[in-house]
Amino acid sequence: MSRSDLASERKTQIINATIECITRYGYSNFSMQDVARVADVSKGIIHYYFLNKEDLMMTVLDHVSADIENLLHSGDLNPDPIARLSNVIWMCSSVVQNKREYYRINMDFWTQIDQKEKVRQEIASHYAKFRNSIAVIIQQGISQGVFRKGDSAQFASMIIAMIDGIALQWLFDEGVYNYDEIVKNCEEAILNFLVKK
Repeated sequence: MSRSDLASERKTQIINATIECITRYGYSNFSMQDVARVADVSKGIIHYYFLNKEDLMMTVLDHVSADIENLLHSGDLNPDPIARLSNVIWMCSSVVQNKREYYRINMDFWTQIDQKEKVRQEIASHYAKFRNSIAVIIQQGISQGVFRKGDSAQFASMIIAMIDGIALQWLFDEGVYNYDEIVKNCEEAILNFLVKK
């Protein structure tokens, strides 16, 4: 294994350990020592790759966001904007159900936006990318005459608000509703709103 491969593997190991620590203890309630213990490395190794806890946290946020973006773009080759938008809705649902630690990490980061400007900017940047990804699909549908005319960025914000709201309620109380059923209803409501009759 090359030196750069080893460094990349070590960083990934530390990032995954940090994700586990955030999920277990929350953003503010874990230490670098906790990460070192979970990653089975020394604290010195962590500081070799990351300047401090904030640097590590920003890297984790980027890692989680990049994973989610990759999932969302997995259906980009489909030329049908309705199918692409449905894919985005279901992929978001999949993230909440199958990678719930990612959503919990995002919630923990949200609690930091008033205290840490860098966190607020980073989250705003990730939401802008998410909004843009959805807006591109909607604009494609508008251009093809499939979706009604309107502000695609605003429509994208509405969709994200629905997805986040449903996910948050379900994560707080999984018994509140059948998640797949409400996602299906959400998809139907979004498409009924957007698709030209």
